[in-house]
Amino acid sequence: MKIIIITPEEDIRHELETVNDLFRNGLQRLHLRKSEYDTSDYRKYIKAIEPQFHPRLVLTSSYELYGEFNLGGIHLNTSARRDETLRKKLSHIPQPVFSTSFHTWQKIVENDFHYGYVFISPVFDSISKKEYKANIDPYGAAETKQKLAKLNKYCPEIYGLGGVGIKEMESLHEYGFDGGAMLGSLWMSGNPVATFLRATNVATMSERQNAA
Repeated sequence: MKIIIITPEEDIRHELETVNDLFRNGLQRLHLRKSEYDTSDYRKYIKAIEPQFHPRLVLTSSYELYGEFNLGGIHLNTSARRDETLRKKLSHIPQPVFSTSFHTWQKIVENDFHYGYVFISPVFDSISKKEYKANIDPYGAAETKQKLAKLNKYCPEIYGLGGVGIKEMESLHEYGFDGGAMLGSLWMSGNPVATFLRATNVATMSERQNAA
């Protein structure tokens, strides 16, 4: 089980220090998502993160920064995914570098692009957006993988998003997800690093129990 963290949309106190601490404690993927940021803002944010952690950063906009820094990935939302002009500009980048978000299992089955991983949401009731209620059948993770295998189609890693906290990480593993993306449960916890470490421990224990 893997954990991806998404930045809070609005800056919070000591955020950059916390991000560096999360990386030092084993975080492998951080999605940079700031609704009010422009390219200059993202550049400043990235420069404030220790260079050795840049390959663990994923852009959700300002994609031109991917070539400026040694970054780890590019995430396409629904509108970016449908933007043919943008897709052509990014066509030189290997497909597994990209990730995207879906809101139905059928869309994952129909997809032919080889994303490194995909999010599906909302799996649980959102913590940061109270109106964002669970709308995904969690059993679809295993069923979708089986469908893709029968169709002899590529299957990206599947991460649950929406309301993913510490206890939900264990549930995602049981349902057959490859990991979970944390947002509100982490940044609203009061101690993001401690929350991440607890979630990591739960994810690791779930894998060990399954292997046994």
